[in-house]
Amino acid sequence: MINLQAKIKRDIDSHALMACHDLNGELASIDFKALSRHSDDDSEAAYTVENGVATIDVRGLLVPETSSDYRSWGVTGYANLADYIQQANDDYTVTSIVLDIDSVGGYVKGQHLVDAAIADNAKPIQTFVSGNAYSAAYRIAVMTDRIVAAQFAGIGSIGTIVKHTEQVSRLKQIGITVTNIRSGKWKAVFGDDEPLTDEQLAEIQSGVDANAQEFFEHVASYRSLNADTIASLEGRCFDATRAKELGLIDEIADSVSTSSQATQSNNNPEEYDLNELEKAQAKIAELEKSEAQAKQEAVDAKAAALAAQNKLAESQASTRQAAIDKLAADTGRTFTEDQVTTFKAMDDAQFAVAEFMAKPVESKVPPLPEGLDKAQATNGRESGESQIMAAVAAAKAQGAK
Repeated sequence: MINLQAKIKRDIDSHALMACHDLNGELASIDFKALSRHSDDDSEAAYTVENGVATIDVRGLLVPETSSDYRSWGVTGYANLADYIQQANDDYTVTSIVLDIDSVGGYVKGQHLVDAAIADNAKPIQTFVSGNAYSAAYRIAVMTDRIVAAQFAGIGSIGTIVKHTEQVSRLKQIGITVTNIRSGKWKAVFGDDEPLTDEQLAEIQSGVDANAQEFFEHVASYRSLNADTIASLEGRCFDATRAKELGLIDEIADSVSTSSQATQSNNNPEEYDLNELEKAQAKIAELEKSEAQAKQEAVDAKAAALAAQNKLAESQASTRQAAIDKLAADTGRTFTEDQVTTFKAMDDAQFAVAEFMAKPVESKVPPLPEGLDKAQATNGRESGESQIMAAVAAAKAQGAK
């Protein structure tokens, strides 16, 4: 089945999105020569059934589809796997399904077929990671009801990748120069006969990032985790112990059946599920932390508002005192403490009236006739002062209301 090898190579060269750990190593491990001698008569059963449990093997590189069943040679087609799940779901002898996974992942294209098959499946479906569940393989696992992993299983490599090979240097060594004459800057770009421009690299990166974000959110939604937490793993691989600590799997056991027995034992009323207790305690701690943080934020906000209010009051008091000092200087008068207090208690409109009344009015009357005594000359000013104090008193009385 050399055509399958050629197709995979073509897809990689054309920058197909992959969700695969060690893609080159996995390709090297596939015996394509053996596949070329494979016939449809050699196909293995879609699944085995024991005590009502259908076990479906998921092996090797995950590709969109294959013309036959190549799982024994390290290749699983998404379309084939979706069909096996559907068959088990329709099989009256099957009561539950187990996906036995040992895969490094594979293509992004075709994943939706398995997504739909699992979503439409009416029977309990679990995952047992007998070898590795990396990248696209782990993406399949998280959709099942439960993930059990063998002690030495590998979990993770959550993310996507695109391979780009550039052969410009090699072509130059053998005296070949390639020139692409295009009708547009994006026509037939990303080839291996010319270097990538920054813009072309950014275009590929944006596709990788967008699909990776969908992957992170997919895992987060099924495992009750945070997408940012998944992203922060940076595509790392973990052993089963660490994967369980991170919440990526549910149990470590030799098989799903032994894990199920342990779960049933934990259902004894006299016992309890430590994992569930830990999750509940963590949730309580998270809620308490959020509540405490909200209270502290409220206290900080009130303190900031009070500080702003005090600052405004200080500014207003300073401005009013400056106005009083200027009024005293302009009128040549010294105000009593009560008068100053009254001025400070006034609003701007009241103070403007008092200020106007306190300032002397420049009179342009002709000189007094000779013979007019001093008392007669100052009688009018004293009367004016009485009017000013009366206005101050009136303003003070109004401010006290």
